[in-house]
Amino acid sequence: MLSTILTFLALFSGTLFADSTVYQMAVGSYTASGNPGVEIFEVDPVTGSSKRLYALDNPNGSYLATTKDRSLLYAVTEAGGGKSKLSAYRLGKSGRYEKLNEESTIGDGPCFVTIRESSQTVYAANYSSGSLSVFKTNNGSLQPIAQHIKYQGSSVNKARQDKPHAHMAQLSPDQKYLYVTDLGTDKIYQHLIKSDGTVEENFKTIPVTPGNGPRHMVFNAAGNKAYLITEMKGVVDVFNVADGNFNLVQSVVADTTSSSKDRGSADIHLSPNGKWLISSNRVTNNDLTIFAVQKDGTIKKTGHQPVARKPRNFSFTPNGKFVFVASQDDHKIQVFAFDDQTGKLTDTKKDITVPMPVCIDFRAMPKQDVDPEERLKSLNIKLIKPSSPIANYVKIVESGKLLFLSGHGPDKPEGGLITGKVGVDLTLEQGKEAARTTAISLLSTLKAYVGDLNKVKRVVKIMGLVNCDPSFTQQPMVMNGCSDLMVDVFGDNGKHVRTSVGTNALPNNIAIEIEMIVELK
Repeated sequence: MLSTILTFLALFSGTLFADSTVYQMAVGSYTASGNPGVEIFEVDPVTGSSKRLYALDNPNGSYLATTKDRSLLYAVTEAGGGKSKLSAYRLGKSGRYEKLNEESTIGDGPCFVTIRESSQTVYAANYSSGSLSVFKTNNGSLQPIAQHIKYQGSSVNKARQDKPHAHMAQLSPDQKYLYVTDLGTDKIYQHLIKSDGTVEENFKTIPVTPGNGPRHMVFNAAGNKAYLITEMKGVVDVFNVADGNFNLVQSVVADTTSSSKDRGSADIHLSPNGKWLISSNRVTNNDLTIFAVQKDGTIKKTGHQPVARKPRNFSFTPNGKFVFVASQDDHKIQVFAFDDQTGKLTDTKKDITVPMPVCIDFRAMPKQDVDPEERLKSLNIKLIKPSSPIANYVKIVESGKLLFLSGHGPDKPEGGLITGKVGVDLTLEQGKEAARTTAISLLSTLKAYVGDLNKVKRVVKIMGLVNCDPSFTQQPMVMNGCSDLMVDVFGDNGKHVRTSVGTNALPNNIAIEIEMIVELK
């Protein structure tokens, strides 16, 4: 009943909950080297691999944003002397963005753009002018600027804070408020948003420690916590938020350099599940700082990850499995695998060359048919001819469109079996690896029978028997080692119904036995 498998050398041994969605990654960059300014990539959510699709000529497209359905893209042209502008693009029938129009931001040096889809409003923060630009749109096209709000004031560092420097325009999760961080005045401005998307110009001010220079801020999903990275001192401030009121509860140093110079911290993001917070540091350091979010919303620093020079911007992929880091001075985007259990980042060595990248935006693209044969290659899984049955049965039976695979066990590539009881001889993680090994054994038998895994319509059911101590109750976690691999290989078509059972003995003392039902096209 046991078949053989060969090497599984997947780069990412962690769980990968994949589906057949691929990601669009839009990258904004400075264009001093003659590069286009906006580049569009496709990213595989399972492997983190990417391919460049096309580019848009958008001078100094240092920040951009897309709508949730990715149908619209807005990109700044960061310039001075009244030449700054915001451009609107619509996704055309060709699958590429086509320019609709552009409008002057009035303010110089726009460095951030935010979309409020419910009112079809676009906001741009202008660093050099210390101002906010508000645009209404009509079917995606920008209308002439509706508001240009100039802030006033300064702060204690006269070299950097002699005037306002608006750095970010961030919506509250409930879309009631727009927050503008001002590095130059050490303040956050809170604007109440009107029904048409324009904002109250009589705004509330939230003070930040003088000399810290607020840059970027994120909210948790509930909207009751805000996390602010301050550029000049490299500090993360944590706020309790209630009814639009901010209460500072914690300040943690992110950039731990011993230099007496001002820091250059840049970006900050929560992981998609809200369990982790990461900030980036440049100038005095080139690294990411990783924090674990505690139950009360405060943060605990867990480590630093060195990256390429000047990580101005970074982003989690929507599934939380990768972190893409845009390093401006090394002209590349680094791709790190992210371990959601430990917060550890691992460089995949899948760098993407982009001149002076400074902004990354991810959106899910329409679901594509997954090629399981290509997935096997990208995951570096190699299958061999299955072994013959060891008793009076067959490995696989076809009935109509269904294939029934006999129970398979965890044959090791070098020979022999993974044996022992989970919870006694094997840890939970070793049990998951045994289930993953058995899944590859099942795929070996399946491929030998059908010839091409693209003939499989879907995985219907999996049943797993876990050889374990009677007190062991985590059989479902062990079986995830098999289930996750099926989804990695087949995408949504690998999702299945499942039974996980513990048993006090299996033939030859193998750690796990799994049988499977699949449907053919």
